[in-house]
Amino acid sequence: MRPLLRVFCSLLAAGALSACASNERLPEARYTLVERQVLPLDQRVTLTYEGADDSRCPENARCMWAGQVAYRFTLRIGNSVAQAFYLVPGRPGHTSPALRGSRIELDRNLVAPPRGLAEARPVSYPVVFNMYAM
Repeated sequence: MRPLLRVFCSLLAAGALSACASNERLPEARYTLVERQVLPLDQRVTLTYEGADDSRCPENARCMWAGQVAYRFTLRIGNSVAQAFYLVPGRPGHTSPALRGSRIELDRNLVAPPRGLAEARPVSYPVVFNMYAM
């Protein structure tokens, strides 16, 4: 029974990743998304901008560390595979087999909204990123 289960699991994984097998590259482009927006990259692959984690120092506080803004994304392949990742300004972008040789990077001109006071964070964190062929 175990060998049969292994074969079934292998076939299931191969089917879920079949979107990665296409030789057609995703288009190079610049995208602007708001929180919770879903971007279809092709028929089976979507990218969701989940939101931002902001650890920057509030205006009315003294901090030992300046902090950073990290933008959260989820790359979905069909209904069965989801891969979460972060993009952080000044750090390398993200690659995945589902992107078929492309890389996602934050746009160099992206400026996060001001952090504001400790009790209030910005209402929204729009994100701008670029997709490049590698």
